[in-house]
Amino acid sequence: MFTSRNIHFALLGIILGAAIGYVTAFYQAAAAAPPIDDHPALASSGEEGALPANHPNVDSGEMLELLKKAAEDSPTQPEVLSRYANELFQLGRMEESAVWYGKVVALKPKDNDVRSLYGAVLWRIGRKEEAKTQLQTALNQDPKHVPSMHGLFIIALDSQDVAKATEYVRQIEKSEPDYPGLADLKARLAAAK
Repeated sequence: MFTSRNIHFALLGIILGAAIGYVTAFYQAAAAAPPIDDHPALASSGEEGALPANHPNVDSGEMLELLKKAAEDSPTQPEVLSRYANELFQLGRMEESAVWYGKVVALKPKDNDVRSLYGAVLWRIGRKEEAKTQLQTALNQDPKHVPSMHGLFIIALDSQDVAKATEYVRQIEKSEPDYPGLADLKARLAAAK
């Protein structure tokens, strides 16, 4: 029977469901958007947490909990898991981010963008050989995948392998001559020589 109490609970459920649906949809769309800078996971981030105009004010702790719940409730939805991993990354929680990126890569092993981000996070937490393996796997799947070449360039420079770093710069230049990060890579390479 429809009592006022049941109606109130139904309305509350609809409002909460719509709010969670909006937030989840917003972050799924944001996760699917192309990166803003040359390689967000390897470059230092500019405006962290920047939201579009007219976006409702949301507490980051609350949002993180909502994303975590969505990820735990949707363990087979790579877009949801990826958004949570991205948010953890933005907050500097690299170990946790690596765990979730690993889950996304397991669900979408052919997604070179996610694999490249996973490699970048592994690199940041000191798991350099695993990072190199992830980036090389992405490059093996798509020899023109610039974010993976960018990551491997950084690994080569860190290892003081200037010849290999030079090779990656040439590959990037050949694959995507207008790559926004190319000038920076060339400058870093020149400084390393």
